[in-house]
Amino acid sequence: MKLSDLLMLILAVFLLASTAGFLLNRPVLLSYVTSDSMTPTLNRGDLFLINPLAEAKPDDIIVFNLNGHWTVHRVVAETDGGYITKGDHNIATDQQGSNSVVKRESVAGVVLVLLGNPIKIPEVGNYIQRLSGTTMNILLAVFMIVGGAMLLTGKEERRKKERKVYRLRYKTAYVAVSTISIAMLLLSVIATWGVVGFNYASTLAGGQKEGWYLPESEFDRQIEIKNNALFPLLYLFSSESERVELKDESKILSGGERAELSVHVRVPSETRIYYEEVKVHAYPLILPSDLIIRMYGLNPFLPLAAFAVELAAVLGVIYYATRAGEEEVIRLSKRRRLKL
Repeated sequence: MKLSDLLMLILAVFLLASTAGFLLNRPVLLSYVTSDSMTPTLNRGDLFLINPLAEAKPDDIIVFNLNGHWTVHRVVAETDGGYITKGDHNIATDQQGSNSVVKRESVAGVVLVLLGNPIKIPEVGNYIQRLSGTTMNILLAVFMIVGGAMLLTGKEERRKKERKVYRLRYKTAYVAVSTISIAMLLLSVIATWGVVGFNYASTLAGGQKEGWYLPESEFDRQIEIKNNALFPLLYLFSSESERVELKDESKILSGGERAELSVHVRVPSETRIYYEEVKVHAYPLILPSDLIIRMYGLNPFLPLAAFAVELAAVLGVIYYATRAGEEEVIRLSKRRRLKL
C-alpha cells in the first residue's frame, strides 16, 4: 500500500469515527477543553486527540462522563470500582464531593501525549463552541459521511496517456453511504447506553448531611436523563439491585430533551456506604415501542439487529426504484508526473 493510500485510509477512518461524536456530542477521537480545571497542562479551548482503545492508568489524562457532562481530568488513583480523578488546577479530587468513582465504562478514552505532553491545538475548541448547535452538527456529520465514503470507495485506473482516473459509481457510493449511515446510527445509539450511579450512607446520623439516611428508611432519588441525539429515542431502565425500585422503566425523549427518572431506594439496616446503579439503554423509534421493549427483554442488542435489517431493506428498495445502475457520478483525473 502506498503512503498516500495509507494516509487517505487513516483520514477516512478518522472522519467516519468522528461522525458519531458530532451526532451525539460525545468525544470520539478528539475533543476540546471547556474549563480551566486542567491548566496549564490543557487550557480552555485546546483541541486534543483521544485514544479510545487505551486502558487508563494512574497519571493518564482521561475523558469521562461526570454527572452527564464530558470531563477531561487526570487519573490520580485506581480502585476496584473505577478511577479517582482530579483536574491539575483543582485542589481536591472529583470524588471528594458527592461524585462517585469514575466507572470504566464511562471513560471515552485516554488523551494522546507526546514526550509527556498532550498533543493539542490551542484555541480551536473556542471556535467550535461558537459554531456548536444542532444545525452545525448535522452539516458536519453529512460532510464526514460523504467525505469518508469518497475516500474509501474511489477507484483508481490507469489510462493509456499515463493518467490516473478516480471514478466513483453511483452504486458504490450508495452502498457505501448507506452502510456507513446505518453503522453510524447504531454506533450513536450504543454510545447513549451507560450506567447511572449514586452513593448514599446508611447511618444512625441519618439526615444530618445530604446522602445520609437512617437504617431501614426509604427515600426517592431523581436522576436526570438527557437525549443528546438529533432524533427521538426510547429509553429503557433497569437495576439489578434489590434495594432499588424504578418508578418508570421507560421514557420517550425527543432530540435534546431532558427528563428525570425517579428511583425509590430502601436503605439497608447495615450501616455503611452503598452504591447503586441504574442501567440505561436507548433505541430510535424505528419500530413500535412495545416491540422494542419485548426484544429488549430477550437481548439488548436484538432491537439494533432489527433496525439494521429494516433500514437495509428500505434503502435497498429505494436504490432499485431509482434504477441508477452503474452511472458514474464523480470523475476526477490527474496527470502523472513526468520523470526527469
